[in-house]
Amino acid sequence: MIVPMFEEVFYFSKALDRFPTSCKVFCSPFKILDTLHNKWLFNNKIREMGKTAPNSFLIKTERELETLSLAFPYILKPCYSRASQKVIKIEKATQLSKIKIDPHNPWVAQEWLKGEKICTYSIGVGGKLRAHAAYPLQFSIGGSSCLNFEAIEHERIEKWVKEFISRENFTGQLGFDFIELKDKTLYPIECNPRSTSGLHLFREEDNLPLAFSQKATKTIRPKIGFSKQIAIGMLLYGWKNHETKKSRSQFIKKLLSIRDVIFSSHDLFPFFFQPLLFASYIFRCLKLRMRIPSIFTFDINWNGETQEVEEKIDLD
Repeated sequence: MIVPMFEEVFYFSKALDRFPTSCKVFCSPFKILDTLHNKWLFNNKIREMGKTAPNSFLIKTERELETLSLAFPYILKPCYSRASQKVIKIEKATQLSKIKIDPHNPWVAQEWLKGEKICTYSIGVGGKLRAHAAYPLQFSIGGSSCLNFEAIEHERIEKWVKEFISRENFTGQLGFDFIELKDKTLYPIECNPRSTSGLHLFREEDNLPLAFSQKATKTIRPKIGFSKQIAIGMLLYGWKNHETKKSRSQFIKKLLSIRDVIFSSHDLFPFFFQPLLFASYIFRCLKLRMRIPSIFTFDINWNGETQEVEEKIDLD
């Protein structure tokens, strides 16, 4: 069995017919994955399902952006993106002059929703929910990419994900980003049809590998309250989330008390070699003129194929 872990899943899914029958690739067909990954197509799918979805517009040119009938503030993001990369909060018209629209990867303008952000990580097998974790967005990169993870119970979100996986007959890993308003309305903002950092919430005793097979007889969930963090990310970006004295104290408490996702008392070398690895990333950033969050995954990103994206635009 091949279990894709990031956006290489799109390359695998496009070539499923090239694998021998003795080898199973743990993913759904390409068309399903691409629809979920593309933020515009995902928003349309949610609406077609009769689910609550944020008010969104497809932006193919700078002219369309200038004439957009969406009140400030709103969010702008490419159809294909990940980890909060290029997500912009537009609060005034003067920001629009700096926006350049790539015709091969158009942008989505989406209403600004204020509420609690909750992320999920799930595993589906033949339309059955085999594993599920939910965790709130607390400390992050740019308000989108989570740096610390704490397992919570959210029955309505789990029900939503379960219904979605069943309806799509989904097989594979996937994560959703939700915003829950004060009135408890749930808005799915985007989907990542691959593994996400919620994977860190499962312990060895949770037996997560069973979820990838037909052996799991019930949904595997992490222990409520169990926490992990990306310590180096917290040091680089987490402290920027301080808005109040209380949030500063929470940051310090979590940084000093929660175990890093890499740390293991049985093997200390990976943890202590992180600074060296990070130095190599900085070198690559300078060489390729990219931001640090972008450099981690740029070599395996899936941003669609030019011809396919243009065909989707024409259909819309």
